Amino acid sequence: MTNDRPDQSELRAELVATAHKFGPTLADGAAEGERERRLPDTTVQAIDDSRLSRLWTARAYGGLETGVRTLSEVTKALSHYCPSTSWVVNNINGSNLLAAKFPGAAQDEVFGENPGAKLASVFAATGTAVQTGGGYLLSGAWPYATGVLHDDWAILVARETGPDGRPVRGLSVLVPVSELTIEDTWHTVGMRATGSHTVVLHDAFVPGHRVISGEVQRGRENATDTTLPPLFRTAAIAAMAVICASVVLGIGQAARDFVVDKAPGRGIAPSHRFRSQPESAAFVSALGRTALTIDAAELHVDRAADVLDAAAEAARGVPENELRRIRADVGQAVNLVTVALDELMWAHGAAAFAESNPLQQYWRDANTAARHAMLNPRIGQELYGGSFFGLDLIVPSL
Repeated sequence: MTNDRPDQSELRAELVATAHKFGPTLADGAAEGERERRLPDTTVQAIDDSRLSRLWTARAYGGLETGVRTLSEVTKALSHYCPSTSWVVNNINGSNLLAAKFPGAAQDEVFGENPGAKLASVFAATGTAVQTGGGYLLSGAWPYATGVLHDDWAILVARETGPDGRPVRGLSVLVPVSELTIEDTWHTVGMRATGSHTVVLHDAFVPGHRVISGEVQRGRENATDTTLPPLFRTAAIAAMAVICASVVLGIGQAARDFVVDKAPGRGIAPSHRFRSQPESAAFVSALGRTALTIDAAELHVDRAADVLDAAAEAARGVPENELRRIRADVGQAVNLVTVALDELMWAHGAAAFAESNPLQQYWRDANTAARHAMLNPRIGQELYGGSFFGLDLIVPSL
């Protein structure tokens, strides 16, 4: 059972329809994106025109302020057309949500003149910040900055260092992309068009209003603040993990649909008996088993999304044991999808590995995305298992 505001169900259906409306444009650009390792300009324009990068932007700044389940459904739909685009849209929305933790002056700077502002974010604390008059000097190199080739701002994590050079605390820092140097480091077999390159700064000045502590960024003190809309009461890091998993889930669903669509016109080699795959009981049974695996992945993702939305709607914090389970849910979901994709490749046959066949790209993209640190199924299992015994967290934030 979902826990929507009265307008959320209708808005969700409208936004999923919008994703399908712009889908053919995204699909047309998928090959170029693979080749150039970046989203085509037509795809970026479609993201802007569809307003699908504004789902987690405040209405006060021209955003749509949707819940987790709505963005989850949108990313599932986008994955059918271009998984890399779905991943970039997921990252923009998640980063825009993180930006809401910064002071009003910073948010005005980002969104005030540009309601469609697109942000990137990198969680790795690979930078250093030194306090100076009115702000900080920021230096570092941050890998895996998804979508940065097309974004306006980036949220980077750094360690503040004291006069003796020792780390004092973690910081979250908001920087214009125009000030970053982008190093071409994203050479992968999957999710190639996300352009998740490394960004670099050296002694760049960042004013104080664009710097907050890592504790504030990761904190969930806003969970019970009834002066905020539900979106901004949502446990942001958990929500981002759910949307990352939703991208992978959407890929699995797209692959399943492709195999089903092509099955009547394909035989089963080397048998001469089955001229159509559905004539084979073995094929049909395997497909049913695989479809159930993908359905199970969706149940995990939907449960996690609904828990987060319900808590935000009710202005209550999500208990730590539920946050641990959410991390397990997303890990289990992507693990199930990667297993299902292997089975779908077997079911479709050797043609699945042709460069012209979308199945091989689904397979590569899903397996690449599933390795994101937030989706690690083994970490999720350990977190969830530890919740039954009150064991300490093995990750810095949920």
